[in-house]
Amino acid sequence: MSTNLFFQLPTIIKTDRTILRKTTLADAVSLFDIWSDNEVAQFMNIEKFSTINQAEEMIQAIENEPNACRYTIFATNDSIHALGSLGINDINKNKETIEIGYELARNYWQQGYMYEILNSFLKTISPYLPYKTITAKVLPKNVASIKLLKKLGFELISTGQELDLHSGKICEISNYHLILK
Repeated sequence: MSTNLFFQLPTIIKTDRTILRKTTLADAVSLFDIWSDNEVAQFMNIEKFSTINQAEEMIQAIENEPNACRYTIFATNDSIHALGSLGINDINKNKETIEIGYELARNYWQQGYMYEILNSFLKTISPYLPYKTITAKVLPKNVASIKLLKKLGFELISTGQELDLHSGKICEISNYHLILK
């Protein structure tokens, strides 16, 4: 089911200020700049990248994961330098949920980009989704992301712990969900 889902999803999604294009290896250099930024990586639950090869490996891992897909975000007037990425991290058939994840380069924080992008992304992919419950995991210290999710209608459903790959320590994680109509 999930593999067919990703073939059906649009290759390009447009918002007022951005273009989301399915991520390819060609995006590795641009995404490396974001994934190697310590302030961004701390909220992604990844080790801060130190080589472009790590970005290539991440993209290949996502491409090989049958329950995941990723879009790279570009400004409408710049198809070379990525603003960030977002996508489906996992489809949980048992819980009938779809987990999303996203990150944005620091230069674009607090400018309404991710609200515009996520709002459009969720509306665009909704007809293709086998399940209507969208989840997102957020570190409690990521206040901006929590505000964003709440603005989009997500609700806190639980908290738990998981290994934070950025710090190498067990950390608190907040689980949010949104039921699409």
